[in-house]
Amino acid sequence: MKFASLASAGIGVLCASSVAAAIDPLVIKGSKWFNSKTGEQFFFKGVAYQPRTGLTSNNPDPLADVAGCKRDVAVFKELGINSIRVYEVDYTNSHDECMKMLEDAGIYLLLDMPSPQYSINRNEPHWDHDLMSHWQAKVDKFADYPNLAAWIAGNEVANDVDTTPSAAFVKAALRDMKAYIKAKGLSTPVGYADNDDPKIRMNLINFFNCGDDDTARADFYGINTYRWCGDKSDFKTSGYEDITKNMTDYSIPSLLTEYGCNLVRPRTFSEIKSLYGPDMQDTFSGGIMYEYTEEDNKYGIVKVSYGDSKVEKNDDFDNFKKALEAAQPKGVKMDSYKPSGKPSTCPKASSVWHVKSDVLPPTPSQARCQCMMDSLGCTFKNEKLSASEGKQVGEIIGSICGQTSCDAISTDTTKGTYGDYSACDSFQRAAWAINKNYENQRGAVCEAGDIGTKIVSSPKQSDASKCLSMKDDLGQAGSSSSNNNNNSNDSDSDDDSNGQGSQNGSSDEDDDAPEDATSGASSAAAQLSAVAVAAAAVGVLAF
Repeated sequence: MKFASLASAGIGVLCASSVAAAIDPLVIKGSKWFNSKTGEQFFFKGVAYQPRTGLTSNNPDPLADVAGCKRDVAVFKELGINSIRVYEVDYTNSHDECMKMLEDAGIYLLLDMPSPQYSINRNEPHWDHDLMSHWQAKVDKFADYPNLAAWIAGNEVANDVDTTPSAAFVKAALRDMKAYIKAKGLSTPVGYADNDDPKIRMNLINFFNCGDDDTARADFYGINTYRWCGDKSDFKTSGYEDITKNMTDYSIPSLLTEYGCNLVRPRTFSEIKSLYGPDMQDTFSGGIMYEYTEEDNKYGIVKVSYGDSKVEKNDDFDNFKKALEAAQPKGVKMDSYKPSGKPSTCPKASSVWHVKSDVLPPTPSQARCQCMMDSLGCTFKNEKLSASEGKQVGEIIGSICGQTSCDAISTDTTKGTYGDYSACDSFQRAAWAINKNYENQRGAVCEAGDIGTKIVSSPKQSDASKCLSMKDDLGQAGSSSSNNNNNSNDSDSDDDSNGQGSQNGSSDEDDDAPEDATSGASSAAAQLSAVAVAAAAVGVLAF
């Protein structure tokens, strides 16, 4: 991507509003979505919606662009879609007018929780109070819209073997955001969208739907796939048949959160016949075509620009409209549907899956981290570091943690170990490290290169062990992360199996898929050591 349930026998309303809604609430039962009032199975017929041409702000937000919504909702109605997926909004804006226009048009919203500024970086994954608070603010802003169908907690974050550790942090975020939503008296589903990578896709599919704790499992699963390219592809040769087989016995709903290969243009969208027909209708709940607007990556069906009411349609538009009009999926009635799926088996840590699946990172705790900061005898003089200081402190902390144990601020997803202060932010973890060096020097040296430091002769918190009992950001009682990690099963490791099912579809075409810019790229191993803890300071590099 170019740019974040219920038990099998249960039913839950996705959203509620104190105002009479013009759109029926959706519910999930087993592996399917339903209209809660009619009992009819619901299939997403949507488009990805993130206009970028003509944008003058660094915070793109199509749902705050009233003129753009008036222009585009009319086109949505012409297309006959019932949903849109939006990747990025600014939660400080008002979205009332656009959301009401969409509601009146019978259009539901799938909204990504992350944004480029506040996302889990696949290279140096982390989940802390700052990230969580921004995601919570977005939830608060959209909670009362009756056409908010679901949240997506991550988009293509783990996209190869080296970045699989990031999946643990995304699932922890999903767990915590589900708990936050539930505490608000809501049940809006939270899911994940993968990039259909052949080496890790089955591990991801199983991971997000495994474990005894249903609050930590995804409510639905999305697949971004660009296998089906042109009319020479079909259900079998494209690999769509394999995708469908992989999800046949899945216990939660699955949908294509992106589709629409553009190697052959104009696109005819011949995959729609399979997606909404006998080939896939029993397994998938429809999909989201990528994308509505024509941008530099050449995936759009219309050309529009911010501040301009003009809409220029291309051949892809007519072909998509025609294909969608012909799509008449045959679902089941909610009352007669008897779910039979069970949660997946967790993948074991292996050479292609660097996660101990039964242990997740801890819930962030601002109180614990502040308590730790209040206990330090040596810390930074200033509350923030400059870009140059951030680079320097990274080298310094790397040296410190190379000579002494920094387990308290480190993580190792393969072993399932997360230090007691590993969920603190980068500045706090760096401060912990220089204090550790200070203690090792028996109070002789409080320094961090040229960066200003200070000695605190009488810390506010004299007993750091009390910090571990501080409640987390969800109000849950605190405990030592190291103690929790001891509950893990040692058998969940050293298995070279990649957990793949039948995977015979073409993967080369996926290289052309749009890439997710909200999660940076790269190496999994870096985050396994404490050196990564210091790779950056606040506002410089994420870790």
